[in-house]
Amino acid sequence: MMTGELRRTYFATAHRASQVAAGPTENKSWMLNLLGYYGEESTRLRNAEAVFQTCVDQASKKAWLTRGRVVNEFRPRHALLLAHVWLIHKRLLADGESGKLMQESIFDLLWDDTSMRIRSMGINELSVNKNLSEVQKYSFPLLVAYDQAMALPTKTEREDHLGAASWRNLWMADENLTVEHCMEMAAYLNREHEALQNLDGDAFYEGRIPWGPVPSWAGIKSLVSESELSEDAKLAAEEDADGATDDDDLGEWREALAVNGKRYWWHVKTRESRWEKPF
Repeated sequence: MMTGELRRTYFATAHRASQVAAGPTENKSWMLNLLGYYGEESTRLRNAEAVFQTCVDQASKKAWLTRGRVVNEFRPRHALLLAHVWLIHKRLLADGESGKLMQESIFDLLWDDTSMRIRSMGINELSVNKNLSEVQKYSFPLLVAYDQAMALPTKTEREDHLGAASWRNLWMADENLTVEHCMEMAAYLNREHEALQNLDGDAFYEGRIPWGPVPSWAGIKSLVSESELSEDAKLAAEEDADGATDDDDLGEWREALAVNGKRYWWHVKTRESRWEKPF
């Protein structure tokens, strides 16, 4: 399997070839074919990156932190991303060997991304793999819990178990959350699972995934008094009172991390990337 560094080098080479201005179009295609750009494996890797990026995009919406009251820390944010990768994983199960290979590529990207996020926290390079191993130890039980929930026979049972798994992992068993708050997330996961199962294959593999809106959590309050709420939770409560649900538009430029942990920005339509935040 192609390593992360080799994959990045490969795509950088292919991208440079695709940008050659001189010569007819067929010469560019010939060069890309020579590089293997249109080969089965390279196409799968490009598709995997497109699909994975939609998970990152959806999990990065600020409404998760405000209305959803997800704490802006590594483990809850990781659990949020992992939930979306799991939804993709469930969609790929029906696609046989090709789905299995795509799954492997997406999980490779997930762990590469996780390593970059670990580095961005200032972790010593010698400790990155150790920290990654710790993240994987609590990630796999969450995936298993979601799998077990989705295998239950009725929608009510599935959502009960999805809500419990989300409470333990996404909200770190926060006793200040109501059952209703967790059940909103469970209903979201169930809806997105069904939508992905019915999504056209070409659209799915090309990363054209129409994720649904982040739950509104309208009218669902915390069990603690307003004076005890954090600033983020207070903002969420204010949004609940205003009925605000449209705070998910982050624009077309999104923040990401390079392999060395340095932040950069990429454009959701053109895939252009820049080190400095565009204005």
